[in-house]
Amino acid sequence: MRRVCFVATLVACATAAGSAAAIGHAKPAAPPNRFGIADGGDLQALGGRERSHYLDAVKGTGAGWIRIGIYWSVVQRRGPRAYDWAPFDRVVKAARRRGLRVLGTMLYAPAWARERGTPSSAPPADPRAFAAFAGHAARHFCPRGVHAYEIWNEPNIAGFWAGGPDPARYTQLLRASYTAIKRADHSATVVSGGLSPYATYGAADAQSMNPLTFLERMYANGARGSMDAVGWHPYNFPWGLGYYEWSAWSQMASTSPSARSIMKANGDGKKKIWATEWGAPTGSSSQSMSEAAQAQLVRDGLTRLKAWSWAGPSFLYNFRDKGTNLSDREQNFGLVRHDWSPKPAYQAYRSVAARRR
Repeated sequence: MRRVCFVATLVACATAAGSAAAIGHAKPAAPPNRFGIADGGDLQALGGRERSHYLDAVKGTGAGWIRIGIYWSVVQRRGPRAYDWAPFDRVVKAARRRGLRVLGTMLYAPAWARERGTPSSAPPADPRAFAAFAGHAARHFCPRGVHAYEIWNEPNIAGFWAGGPDPARYTQLLRASYTAIKRADHSATVVSGGLSPYATYGAADAQSMNPLTFLERMYANGARGSMDAVGWHPYNFPWGLGYYEWSAWSQMASTSPSARSIMKANGDGKKKIWATEWGAPTGSSSQSMSEAAQAQLVRDGLTRLKAWSWAGPSFLYNFRDKGTNLSDREQNFGLVRHDWSPKPAYQAYRSVAARRR
């Protein structure tokens, strides 16, 4: 019986792909639950018991989505004709078993696909190689219940786009990937890579480019028609949700220009912004918030995102603290501590998610 169901799903995915001529005209249905968790790239590295604990606890928040990394550098580490999906299949299977929708963020180039001597965060030498991987991923995961993909992560900063931001080159990657994914699963939602906060509109240097500026240049290089939603990372700690010209939160819709105004000016006003990462660290670093302030930020941020018609699913980063060093900002973004004990933000998330209807 399971084999019959699997074959039937494969046929449904193939049927959904349709003809290449139909690419770009899909209208993905709005998900019923827009609350998500960004896992921070951890789940595929966990053992089965710990992964189950993690996903059970995520489900307990009332979240309907989880964002996971699907690392090209892992899947095709052995070469362009070899695929190892197993680490990510385990995550997808466990998430779908709990009724969680999956946003798969595809990034990191294997050594054979990038310039010699560059790190995995470097863009591929040929965007068609990444697009081929993206198409294979959509074909592989469609029958497993995944129909949403984010193309790379924070391409506007050198930390994730080694060599420095290049909106023209990123847009080449996005356009090629969009076509490949839609051929494999016409029902898939393709989200542009979530853009990192950086300064005010127009700011750019060798390491970073303001997300509004980057988005504007994406459109100038033909991004329209090659994404179903715009990815955004509206981090706002430790200042909160007030208006600031340099705040990625404010830059979604309140500044001039804003992501929304840029989208509208390019004919994409009906598309959504997916906040694929946002949140705040606790602890004792200079950018940390108190646990009470983190909880208030989560409560207020989720409430506003839920109310805005232009906001798609949002993904709180992250669920569990990565360590116990309170002075290390990166270890303390969790809704729960490293020992799994809940912070006040855990209940804040649950309380808003429970009111989603």
